[in-house]
Amino acid sequence: MIIGVIGAGAVGGYCGAMLKRAGHDVIFVARGKHLDAMKEQGLLIHCDSGSFRVDGHFTNDVQDLNQADLILFTVSSTDTRATAEKLLPLLKADSMILTLQNGVDNEEMLTEWFGKARVFSGAAYLNVSLEAPGVIRQQQLQSFMIGSLAEEAGKEQAEMIVHLFQQAGLECQISMCILEEKWNKLIINAVFNPISALNSVTVGEILDNEKLRKTAERSLAEAVKIGTALGIPIRQELIDRFFIIAESARHHKTSMLQHREQGKKMEIESLCGYLVHKGRALGIDTSVLSSTYQALLLYEGNDENEIS
Repeated sequence: MIIGVIGAGAVGGYCGAMLKRAGHDVIFVARGKHLDAMKEQGLLIHCDSGSFRVDGHFTNDVQDLNQADLILFTVSSTDTRATAEKLLPLLKADSMILTLQNGVDNEEMLTEWFGKARVFSGAAYLNVSLEAPGVIRQQQLQSFMIGSLAEEAGKEQAEMIVHLFQQAGLECQISMCILEEKWNKLIINAVFNPISALNSVTVGEILDNEKLRKTAERSLAEAVKIGTALGIPIRQELIDRFFIIAESARHHKTSMLQHREQGKKMEIESLCGYLVHKGRALGIDTSVLSSTYQALLLYEGNDENEIS
């Protein structure tokens, strides 16, 4: 199978490398120093089971994806719409698109361009980071839930993608309610990512700091209220054990913090603004999430996007 990874950073690069090692033809689309390093020396992966390096097709040209059977869509959510627009005329009519992005708004955009039948969604519970150009480190946590947005109609293809991941050594299960799964992950991200990025702290430092821990608790309560009001079944186990579960990722730098440190645009809208806007429309108090959201917008110089 020909697999294209567009946005081959930490998550996409790691998954692509595992699939490449399993024998698939993988095309990695990236840019900048990361791309240069991969072209020169391949992609080096450090993980709990050891280290390995893969060679492959490393490029910054999306035209190279025109024969791909499966696209791992792992660009930042800030680039979703522009990237989808570029891909649409290039891909084969039967190419599948799997988004492993954060948030739940990317699925809405991708189905606008490609239709529900071709778009699959994945929730990646993954402690992974771009350690240096051409070098990715994965530690401890590593599991995926994948499902079809067309539900039963796309079950067979979703099962095929899950099997691909499993064969490549990625812990993966199918979900028949993938958007519910993505919502549960969104709540985790919406609590830790904005606080982590704004204060330049790890998950563990949030847990250990009384003030930040309280902010996280209040953010959790607001996010759960919004999801519940939208009819999303939020797992009670997640709520009850939220901060116990977070202990397993206490040394993790969130993706939003990694983007801040790398000078990239942070996924402020997908991981914070989305909930603030939904809460506002529903008449739900989101004072804590809103405060963090506004502070992040100001940090990035986007204060013209402030909500009234």
